Amino acid sequence: MAAANSVPIAIFAKLQAKLRYAPRKSKNERLHAIRYKILKMKKLILFIFLFTVKVGFSQESIRPVHGITLGYFNDRFGSHGMRAGYDYTFYEKTRSGYDPINVSHAFLLKVNLSFFRHPRADLSFVLNVSCGYRYTTKYGLMVEPLHFGFGGMHSFLDGKTYEVDNNGNVISGKRGYSTFVLPYFQVLGLGYDFRQKTNIPLSFVASIDAYSQRNINTKAWLRLATPISLTYYLK
Repeated sequence: MAAANSVPIAIFAKLQAKLRYAPRKSKNERLHAIRYKILKMKKLILFIFLFTVKVGFSQESIRPVHGITLGYFNDRFGSHGMRAGYDYTFYEKTRSGYDPINVSHAFLLKVNLSFFRHPRADLSFVLNVSCGYRYTTKYGLMVEPLHFGFGGMHSFLDGKTYEVDNNGNVISGKRGYSTFVLPYFQVLGLGYDFRQKTNIPLSFVASIDAYSQRNINTKAWLRLATPISLTYYLK
């Protein structure tokens, strides 16, 4: 029995020794790995965006499906900012017998760039892509349940940064920042589509969004945002 118990103990000891003496990556190596991940994320977002634009413009639609979005972005109900983006509706189901065209069900892709400032904490940019479903009543009221997506966040410290030099003196340092990939969800959106009852190519949506934010101190936690967006549809 003692010999049998010694086997897993010996394996655990070897693994512990490897982890203890594993070479630690330098700061430059860690920064290079982070930049490489950011570059891959940017390429993926750009590919999805260009692919949807190409498919969208190559198909015929009963009404414009490409929209430009501008709006207000509020992070954690206190950090104010702005949002700009692009909406692409890749599927629509219409109701018969209505003029102008009346849409009931739709699936859409959203690409948004948001900016907000948390006073005395950080300045942040969030680029995200999300996809989801929209239901519109015949009167124009819109409901957007859960939209799934992903994106990236780049945060700068809001204020002066200091560091200690080789002589032990406190000096001004480079502005601290953090960059990372994050999951992004639109939990619920409510709005109005003017195109259901008029020829005005506008709609607006107020939503509750959630994403996992990893701050300068590397801690990760769930954050909520409340963006309000106005979309103009290109003819």
